[in-house]
Formats: sequence, structure tokens, C-alpha cells
Amino acid sequence: MVSIGIVSGIILLIYFFTYGALIDAVGSSLIWFEVVTSIMVLFVLLFLRRVCFFLTRLKLGRRADCSAVLNKLQLVDLALDENALLAKLDRSK
Repeated sequence: MVSIGIVSGIILLIYFFTYGALIDAVGSSLIWFEVVTSIMVLFVLLFLRRVCFFLTRLKLGRRADCSAVLNKLQLVDLALDENALLAKLDRSK
């Protein structure tokens, strides 16, 4: 989750410093690309927990040892502390 947040922040920072140069030098298609992608990156930052949970399910969902646990988890379970999460997973066996 931290690495996705850092990459998103760096992208927005680069966009911030290059926006003026793009306005002066390049046509409008690259500016529109930057505007649209910066809005998408902003939404990734706003919904970072959901994006990371989706990517984790996508990456580890096909592994046999992880798919059983991931099928039992929901997004709201990520806010639980580790003892409550363990108790929930033990109850659902």
C-alpha cells in the first residue's frame, strides 16, 4: 500500500512541475493526457485501500494457500486489528 501511494505521489509531483512547460511547448493532446491521468491517480490515492485489496486479490487469488483466506476477507475486514481478524478467520472455518 505504501509503494502504490509513493508512486502515485511522485507522479502527481512530476505532473505539477511539468505542467507549465507542457502548456508552453506542446499541443493539447499531451496536456489532456496529463489531466486525465492525474485525475485517475488522484482517485487511486483517495481509494488506496480498495485498490490495494483488489490488486492483492488479483495477484494472490489464484494461489491455493492464499485463495481460501482471501475468499473469506472483505474490504471492511482490513480495518480490524490482527486479533479480531484472526478470530473472524477462525470462526469462518
